[in-house]
Amino acid sequence: MSALTGVPLSVLDLAWRGYGQTNSDALRDSVGLAQAAERLGYRRYWYAAHHGLPISTASQPPILMGAVAAATTTIRVGSGPLLLSNYSPLAVAEQFGTLRALYGDRIDLGIGRSSGGFPAVAVRRNGSGSAAAYPQDVQTLLGLFHGGPPSQDLVSHLLAVPGLGDAPETWLLGSTSGFSAQLAGVLGLPFAHAHHFAAPDTEEVLETYRLAFKPSEYLAKPHSMISVRLVADESPERVRHEMALDAITHLRLLQGIRPQPISEEEALSYDFSAGERKILAERNERQAIGTPEQVEQQLLSLLASTGVDELMFQVVGATAAGRCSSLKIARELTA
Repeated sequence: MSALTGVPLSVLDLAWRGYGQTNSDALRDSVGLAQAAERLGYRRYWYAAHHGLPISTASQPPILMGAVAAATTTIRVGSGPLLLSNYSPLAVAEQFGTLRALYGDRIDLGIGRSSGGFPAVAVRRNGSGSAAAYPQDVQTLLGLFHGGPPSQDLVSHLLAVPGLGDAPETWLLGSTSGFSAQLAGVLGLPFAHAHHFAAPDTEEVLETYRLAFKPSEYLAKPHSMISVRLVADESPERVRHEMALDAITHLRLLQGIRPQPISEEEALSYDFSAGERKILAERNERQAIGTPEQVEQQLLSLLASTGVDELMFQVVGATAAGRCSSLKIARELTA
């Protein structure tokens, strides 16, 4: 029996819009992938909020969550993350309380503190939502869901309906700084680390979370998850094809260029420089990319070094069929 057997697996989706696709096409593909993930036995299906990226249609996780929850029956549906800097705690409590009231106890609220924009955007324009206000915003949000003694803020005067008594499973998400990891530990919440783009910091950030953890009404002991980029296929050439779009998208983001969907032909004909190949090789280290055997070894190594309780895959394949196939291969490794 493999050490991967029984490890809960989940999906992080950016609702990619492929070349020639409309937004409607991309969103239909995304809901279809969520249904496939449910059939395969995945635990969670989360949407990562991105604003102003033509390649991603995941700007509004709560709306997408409603669509997926209505099209599925068992898989947990969540945000990964919803960016609290962009929304008031009351709005988030009402949105996710409504989802919880409609679809029961399979709604997850993953919270992050970045703006998620290109360039950085701020949906909230009243001066609130700053990084300094983030801890208080999180506690206000928890108060709106669970009640209890209010902090010295407006929570004692606000009432989220739905919201109060309709609490989703709430996670804090973080990446490089360890700030959210420590806050999750102090508040006794589960924590997810963005290993898919912050791999060098993973073990240190997880240790920060565990050292800071205090048992709470939400959790008795630390519970952690990492997100890992996934492309898997029996054919190394097919892996290269599926990875090409992601590679070029990443390079353009580094150059400050707003990435547009590109054709497979353009992606495969791109002439990567030596410097670009080095950047991509470093980025793909300690991810889940390659043949099934390679992916299995990569995941076993990550579990050994991180000790996480769950794994979440950001499926970055260029095609809907490739993303679905990758999920199937990864699931077979844990059966």
